Amino acid sequence: MRRFHAFLAVAALVAAACGSDSTSSSPGQVTVGNNFFSPTSVSPDASGVVTWTWNSGGTQHNVTFDDLAPGSGNLGSGDFTRDFTGAAAGTIEYHCTIHPGMQGEVVIP
Repeated sequence: MRRFHAFLAVAALVAAACGSDSTSSSPGQVTVGNNFFSPTSVSPDASGVVTWTWNSGGTQHNVTFDDLAPGSGNLGSGDFTRDFTGAAAGTIEYHCTIHPGMQGEVVIP
């Protein structure tokens, strides 16, 4: 029984640590990892900016916008920033062209 309770405690900690990546805890910040963006949905910060920061161990990824705005190009490290000031309210989707299924969205309030 003790092992079962320990298992439940560990499972609860893992679930809390993983959380939901549907919204950003830090507006305007996205991590580019190996085959994922985190969070997958983000809104610009108070200045209208979203910054993508590579944390992929050198693996190349890109941010390519469905609205055809200039993207990041292929990067293995560093940052890419886009200013959404003045953008119409709505959702702008983006993806990595290197890794199908790696996608996210910027929600403009």
